[in-house]
Amino acid sequence: MRAVKILGGILGAALVVALMALIGVSLAVDPNKYKDRIEAEVKAATGRDLTLKGDIKLSVFPWVALELGATSLSNRPGFGDEPFLTVDHAAVRMKLLPLLHQEFEVARVELNGLNLRLTRNAEGQGNWEGAETAAPAAPAPAGGSHPKLESIAGVKVTHGRVSFDRYVIENVDFETGPISANAEVPVTLSFDANRGVAGERIDLAARLDFQDDPNTEDIKLSALIINGTVRRVGDDRPMHYEFSVPRLEGNLRLKTVAVPDFSLELSSSLKLSGKLSGRISDDPRLSGALAVQSLVLGEFAPRFGIALPRTKDPKVLSSLSANLSFAYAAKNAQFTDLSIKLDDTTVTGHIEVAQGPATAVTFALAADHIDLDRYRPPPGATPNPKSAAANAPAPKAGDRSPLTASGTFSLAAAHAAGLDFTHLDVTVDMKDDITRLYPLTAQLYGGSYSGDIIYDARPATPSLSIDEHLSGVDMTQLAAATRAKGRITGKATVNLKATARGADGDDILKTLNGHVDASLANGALEGVDLGYELALAQSLLDSHSGTTVEDTNRTPFQAFKDSATITNGVAETNDLAIVSPVLNVSGKGSVNLRNSALDLNLVASFLKSAGASALEVPVKVTGTYADPTVQADVAGLAKAAVKDKIKDVLKKNGLEGLFGH
Repeated sequence: MRAVKILGGILGAALVVALMALIGVSLAVDPNKYKDRIEAEVKAATGRDLTLKGDIKLSVFPWVALELGATSLSNRPGFGDEPFLTVDHAAVRMKLLPLLHQEFEVARVELNGLNLRLTRNAEGQGNWEGAETAAPAAPAPAGGSHPKLESIAGVKVTHGRVSFDRYVIENVDFETGPISANAEVPVTLSFDANRGVAGERIDLAARLDFQDDPNTEDIKLSALIINGTVRRVGDDRPMHYEFSVPRLEGNLRLKTVAVPDFSLELSSSLKLSGKLSGRISDDPRLSGALAVQSLVLGEFAPRFGIALPRTKDPKVLSSLSANLSFAYAAKNAQFTDLSIKLDDTTVTGHIEVAQGPATAVTFALAADHIDLDRYRPPPGATPNPKSAAANAPAPKAGDRSPLTASGTFSLAAAHAAGLDFTHLDVTVDMKDDITRLYPLTAQLYGGSYSGDIIYDARPATPSLSIDEHLSGVDMTQLAAATRAKGRITGKATVNLKATARGADGDDILKTLNGHVDASLANGALEGVDLGYELALAQSLLDSHSGTTVEDTNRTPFQAFKDSATITNGVAETNDLAIVSPVLNVSGKGSVNLRNSALDLNLVASFLKSAGASALEVPVKVTGTYADPTVQADVAGLAKAAVKDKIKDVLKKNGLEGLFGH
């Protein structure tokens, strides 16, 4: 026991002597005398100039403490005269007794007025990259062991600022709780950010608990909450946001990450949640899921400079929700279990995007129903102002990454341009700026549609090629949504093969060239009774004031056939034919598809009574699809009547062949 007491006394005396020596050093040595040496060492190690403007303060009791006043570190050569970093005040305090055992227990690290200026030069190099001169390796302490950093009571940064070109983060306040291995460290952070645009600003406040294991390199983050406001030019209502992650786990050595749950909310505009896991490295592999519970487009889009189109129905483009699973590996992204709902339309399926020499998109999508007419511009609407993104100049062909796309799309029911389709199926093939829709099929009005459409976007003015077919379609229903509504009935077969150029409907009609043939079975022309018109014309020739023939306001037929050549939007026909029990019509003329104008010269042949010879009468049809004008050629009818009488006279005298037939 006596030996222990003697030993304890010796150690105690040694500590007192060491403490007195340190206090003596702090009183006798002025650290400011070493400024030049410190600056020279930093210059040798980094190639940058360290300037210590304020006083250096050193104390050893009750803490070993070092305080620096105003300090700056210069930029690398070629990055201007402004310093890379400045600090108004810095302080580091360490516990004395652990220091005697080569153990660092830092009480607190404080930085006030930190200003960090980041930039790149013309060659793309950052002023934070690399040091021109490598620092010499520090010699190992005697005994072969290195001092150990056991803990830090906390780190605090106040009134900080970080800038990168026009982007600025200021009013930075950062603080941690006690930091040590395997311990959970509370962290708080707040700052304001802007990109140099007056009136724009993002405020951020964050808190989290952080934990790491230096042996396994595992990191854990929990209770992360980031919130703040976004202020934009022209938006007088700051948008609040909140992002939360209950738990995040990762490994720095394996470069893995797992986020079982996260959520984001932007005011009342957007609510989404999801999960993520995988490896973050040079070859990232990630998978997860995303759910957009609610995206209010009318509030969200204007806040991000997106101009929504004006629509015929102001209630559309109101809400969007979505669910999907995703996976990314080897530059290949897959989106599966996809379900997107826009207003009352739901789209399901999957999409795959593969990056390579060209971006390749494959998909299989299906939608339940949509009324496209609700999304059309309202009558008389002026063109929509384009969003900021839309106003950006279009990339040149050589600047775009080549894109290919192939897949299928099906739509159970659709209403477009007044027409109702069901069971629409299309295969899409896009490559080298050429898009082909084939096969393209649908059911409509008791019949079927099939088409082959090719859109070529390579020329300055895009071109269109169409090959379309209708079969067994009820014309009453088909014409109901057109300007020919109520004008025709019957079952239609139509074949159209044509080409055109232009980016919109008007341009396409103006340049449409091709061929069309059509036939109707067991139908009628509604709104006009050609038999009545001809009978009325006959009565006028006979000097009668009227006719006993009843005006049924329709011209029934057994067959209606026509073919036409289309040139620059005008269809020319030479073989129009209508066949019925008492009336046959043939003729030629033109139909202007651009303005619906009709110009037809017909010959109507009808029987005045059973067994009588047919009477041929010229008929002129003008006007439009929706409002045609039909007029019998009375003068021509008179000539026909005179011709018949001459024939009768010649026949009675045996001279019927005198003038030929």
